[in-house]
Amino acid sequence: MVSMARRNTVISPFQYNPGSSSEVVTYLQGIKGGAEDETYLLVGANNSSGPDPVGLVYQGPLDAVQSNGVSGSGVWTIIAAPEDFDAAGTSVYGPDRLVGDDRVNYVGAFTRDLDDLTPTAEDPAIVGFTYTGSTDGSTTSGWNQVQGVTQSGELATYTFVHSVDGGLAVGNADQADRDGKTGYLSLSSTAFVVDVETGDQTLIRYPGDRNPLVTHTAYGIWDNNDGSYTIAGGSGSVLNSFFDDSDLTIGDGYLIDYDPLTGRFSNYQAFAYNNGEDGSDLITHFEGIYRDEDGVYYLPATSVSFNGDRDLTMASVATIERNYDGSFEEIAEWSDLDVIKSGTNVESILTTGNSMFANQVVGFANYPVQGAGGALEPLGFVASLD
Repeated sequence: MVSMARRNTVISPFQYNPGSSSEVVTYLQGIKGGAEDETYLLVGANNSSGPDPVGLVYQGPLDAVQSNGVSGSGVWTIIAAPEDFDAAGTSVYGPDRLVGDDRVNYVGAFTRDLDDLTPTAEDPAIVGFTYTGSTDGSTTSGWNQVQGVTQSGELATYTFVHSVDGGLAVGNADQADRDGKTGYLSLSSTAFVVDVETGDQTLIRYPGDRNPLVTHTAYGIWDNNDGSYTIAGGSGSVLNSFFDDSDLTIGDGYLIDYDPLTGRFSNYQAFAYNNGEDGSDLITHFEGIYRDEDGVYYLPATSVSFNGDRDLTMASVATIERNYDGSFEEIAEWSDLDVIKSGTNVESILTTGNSMFANQVVGFANYPVQGAGGALEPLGFVASLD
């Protein structure tokens, strides 16, 4: 099935940047439905205090209101990990609204200042977190640290918790923050599920032999409301310095089901961008997951090219249905996102699709700056799909 550009209405920038500083960048990373119709719960971070991130939460409609660098007619709140976490910065990756007034789950990660020392298991550089409490992050007792365990059984020096739904969260544990060759994401991660209430971790078990040069990330989880969960992420070859500069067959997005009662993982299915019709020189990575009332899954995806002349990074949405036996169909419908800066004709050339709820996609765009020698302007965006 050939990919197509999907009609969408884009608001970009959508940001929290009081004063409209050119030095501040807002990263939109997760979205769920809000407390009222036509409102949303949006999370992310910006760098307003320097190199370390500042956690952000937005509640309200996703509208085009702009006021002195602050987007939307809703309410923005700064979120920070508790002081006893010894956090230098906080980044919120995923939200989930809970039953009851003003109750949510958040997941994410916080950075630690190691004074240029090499991170260790006892002194990690980045630690994940889960949170249960009021939307403003003020429920101190609701914050819990998550330090992942790698496949080899070691405590991770880098842990990221990416997504939460129905009381379970998914993330990755690693000994490096990102792969040295791609600079995009680490491809030597161990993917895990963590129970928000108990903190218990379960390594995600993928089918087949565990090839040490193949790894998986877990970026999205959805509660199917039947006792099962569906997890989304990416798989690929580990890229270390001993690899040469020949063409790279990197990896695919995937879906897998999880039954927490039995501990069983099933129905693993991998997906290449545009169903592989565009060649094998892409990382295709599912960044999040949304399931509609008809049981259809929508996966915001980012694809990164390393060979050839195509755009380096592009965003799309994969639509995937199940077969009658419960497995996932092997062929997805792919829709590319055309992200254009609001009020201009400038199109993003490096775009990520980070999260999706209903017909709303949030992500990150980079727009060419005319006459600036190849410079790019980084801005967050919200896209409403027709």
